[in-house]
Amino acid sequence: MSLTPPQNQPQTWQNDLAHALKTPSDLLKHGLISAEELPGFEKLAAKYQFLLPQYYAGLIDRSDPHCPIRLQAVPSLLEEKPFGFADPLGDLAHRPVDRITHRYPGRALLHLTPNCSMYCRFCFRKTLLNEESDEFFSGNLLPAFEYLRGHAEIEEVILSGGDPLMVSDANLTWTLRQLEANPTLKRVRLHTRVPVTFPQRVTPELAAALRIKKPVILVTHFNHAREVTPQTQSAVALLKQAGVRLLNQSVLLQRVNDSVAALKELSEKLFEAGIQPYYLHHPDAAAGTAHFQISRETGKSIYERLRRELSGYLVPRYVVDEGDAEYKADV
Repeated sequence: MSLTPPQNQPQTWQNDLAHALKTPSDLLKHGLISAEELPGFEKLAAKYQFLLPQYYAGLIDRSDPHCPIRLQAVPSLLEEKPFGFADPLGDLAHRPVDRITHRYPGRALLHLTPNCSMYCRFCFRKTLLNEESDEFFSGNLLPAFEYLRGHAEIEEVILSGGDPLMVSDANLTWTLRQLEANPTLKRVRLHTRVPVTFPQRVTPELAAALRIKKPVILVTHFNHAREVTPQTQSAVALLKQAGVRLLNQSVLLQRVNDSVAALKELSEKLFEAGIQPYYLHHPDAAAGTAHFQISRETGKSIYERLRRELSGYLVPRYVVDEGDAEYKADV
């Protein structure tokens, strides 16, 4: 079955998203699960959201059940295994007003939308985007902007979600102009998986919206070298032309990238694409992610060997984030 929208419809990113795989039945139609597996996946989908763009689905190696793209995108019945926490980083405990997480003095998160271009199976906000979505994303943004203006110690705002690039160009432009007008803010950062999973969303209009007078840093989320494609490179080029500074954070995931060879190739591919390797996160203990977890000892061992394999500017920082007690491991 084709993994592209019908040819008689306009090729906009909204149209592409409308034709994303949204149900277990879609997975069955596209040969990504079997008929025998369908009932279990339907039960799982009622608990954890599912969305898979056709672009990213097209990267899956159908002959490899352990394909690193498949593991990140296609639900697994292992998600039912009891494990972890609904809010592993304590976002709700640091929510002074609607849409704001303020954990560290000099920076705060502004949550624009619960929507994502793809619901990654390892997401640390997996429960918040499902069971707690109404609470986590309640209220409009005006109290959030007022809070930011009233706290001069906040020098950086991080746009998060969901995925902040899943709002419309108009809404993104309006949000950035509000932040641009805040005299105490020095920079704006966006964390997004869009250039990886849905690069057609990065349009000239989107790039233009990111042109503001304050520095804009965009943190992408590539986890595997196979995600660096000509389409993602085109999206990155548009962002760079807009003057955006590009960094990348990855998550160390069992069977996806938990080897020196995989991480080394990823860093080299990112650098070639003009993206600076920034963070390598130890997986957070989020509910539904037991099958991605590795021990800290294993993670540190991989990281130590990676440091010996790469030039220093290609080595991301290895981070274990425990909510209030963030531990950055320079092992």
